[in-house]
Amino acid sequence: MTDYETLRLDRCDPSRDHAQLAMLHQLQRDRPLHWHKGVWVLTRYADVFAALRDKRLVNRVPESDRKGLPFVRSIMKAIKRHREHDKKHWFHYADRPYHADVRRIMRDELTRQIPDLRQLFRSIADELLEKIDCNDEQSVRKGFVEPFPAMVAAELMGLPRERWRWFDECFGGRNDDGFSKGLRRIEPMLGQSLAKRGELPPGMIGALSDGCEADNLMSEDGLLPNCVLFSLAAYANTRPLLEQSSVYLLRNPSAIERIQREPGVVPTAVEEFLRYFSNTAFCSRVATADVEIAGGVVHEGQRVTFALAAANHDPEVFADPGRVDLARQPNPHVAFGGGIHACVGAAVGRAELQESLACLARCFRLR
Repeated sequence: MTDYETLRLDRCDPSRDHAQLAMLHQLQRDRPLHWHKGVWVLTRYADVFAALRDKRLVNRVPESDRKGLPFVRSIMKAIKRHREHDKKHWFHYADRPYHADVRRIMRDELTRQIPDLRQLFRSIADELLEKIDCNDEQSVRKGFVEPFPAMVAAELMGLPRERWRWFDECFGGRNDDGFSKGLRRIEPMLGQSLAKRGELPPGMIGALSDGCEADNLMSEDGLLPNCVLFSLAAYANTRPLLEQSSVYLLRNPSAIERIQREPGVVPTAVEEFLRYFSNTAFCSRVATADVEIAGGVVHEGQRVTFALAAANHDPEVFADPGRVDLARQPNPHVAFGGGIHACVGAAVGRAELQESLACLARCFRLR
């Protein structure tokens, strides 16, 4: 019998946390709906896929639980100097209609930008890669992985590209304490930009500002918190996957050789990296009614955590899930979530990774 006491529900890197992934696999086989320290846990792909789309499972987190979540705790610290009720404006932890309103603002702005983004991503990547040794792992980490997603985040926000260091300095921390400090640092920086938003080029800051002024979709109180959230997502969600994918390619020259030989494999390779590394390993919902799932019942008011990393490594869906297959098809991973809370920037994230990794492969010299 496996002892699940050491199971963590805050993070899991399937490429390294083998013991955690083994426990999740064991749960898939023996306890697809598992009660763990006050929370239900779903691990099978079919159950996670269905739960992500179940409208009875909502993103509204009880106040008593908000303070215990590292992400929310960090955001609370970051906006502590502002009104206490700011937390109700967090798009990420809201439901309809507010979630849909803010999501529409963000989606429309990204749709406006998307036709020009691939060329932008290529130009940034090429500019950075021509200055470094693309065969050297440390050089790629420092000269490419660090600045690239930060420069992209600045462009998406409508900030001058040279402000990219804001993102690396504020969100480059690898622990909760550093993360919290970073949020506190970037908040006044974005606040200054908001004060001068009329002088900024088109971008997410301007789009969110217009949303406040045009249709009252979002109050002025929600502007800064959601700018902070989007800036975090635009940088922090891409950086680790770009780093993991780049390092994988550098350590597996045959994979880079295949991309050089077959450029058309890049889109499927990106989908495989999204599945394999599963950077968003878990997400949680609250039941608004009794929900029968995975052979059990999640009762109204109870929290349920979806193990996205486990679902993305479910052998019932993905053959040999512990192996990276650059041409895996089909690849119905849930790395971007699903349902009404699916990642609003999924198309941009895919394009960013496709263009950056393709540029890296072109610069790599096979020995």
